[in-house]
Amino acid sequence: MNQNQNLLSPWRERYRVRIGFIFALVFLWRAQPRNLVLLVLGLLIALLGVLIRQWAAGCVKKMDELAQEGPYALVRHPLYLGSFLAASGFILSSSSFSFVLSKPYLDRTLFFWCFLWILVDSIYLPKILKEEADLNLKFKCSYTEYAERIPRFFPAQFKWSDLNFNTFNWVLWKKNKEFYSLIGYLIFCIILFSRYFF
Repeated sequence: MNQNQNLLSPWRERYRVRIGFIFALVFLWRAQPRNLVLLVLGLLIALLGVLIRQWAAGCVKKMDELAQEGPYALVRHPLYLGSFLAASGFILSSSSFSFVLSKPYLDRTLFFWCFLWILVDSIYLPKILKEEADLNLKFKCSYTEYAERIPRFFPAQFKWSDLNFNTFNWVLWKKNKEFYSLIGYLIFCIILFSRYFF
């Protein structure tokens, strides 16, 4: 158990949300969309990520019972998958490949992608491993069987018939307060479109 607790150092677990929030503020401050196609494509990918988070939030009772329905029948960590898609989409929406030194948009693009990789590799991946260790301790054989059957992050096989929304619970969704990510998405869209057009 001690080994599992060391997967994520205490300061990273305590401050991971704040670090992500600071990164989002820096992104909004420095992002400068230059390409309308990338802007729209990126925002659509980000929307997909946010919608996956909404779906997952309406199906999970955190640490009370093992979620295996809805998006949890496709991947073990749909909330993290949604966050990753949302962050990647926003970064793509503001990506630019201009080499003009007076407007170093390429530098900003590389900085955002590198920082996302650092967040995933040094904070969120250890957090995922720690959560899996905790779930394994709590649910034992049930979680072992689930983990063997369902991939961690990306669906191994995907069919439209696998999308089951019948288990979505509005009360659970409200309790998990995932509507804040929808508000955040709208704010990001307004700011990024304003930056592009004005």
